[in-house]
Amino acid sequence: MNSNRYTLDRVEGELAVFLKYPGETETLHIPISELDEGIKEGDIVLISIENDIYKVKRLAEETENQREKVRGLLEKLKNQQK
Repeated sequence: MNSNRYTLDRVEGELAVFLKYPGETETLHIPISELDEGIKEGDIVLISIENDIYKVKRLAEETENQREKVRGLLEKLKNQQK
């Protein structure tokens, strides 16, 4: 079983569009019906495939670390514009 990390970029209709983390150049489309309800845009997840079924696990600590990093960058940009 091969697992990779992805970021949930967006939802298009009935499909969730994931970008392979961290390069975010490869995409993966998974029906939203196969996701847990708690997964939302911006979350970093671990995705593996077992018997043609996607297993998607939210990586809470990595997601929060990435959000903090983005908040810090946004704050830095705001301060530069003043």
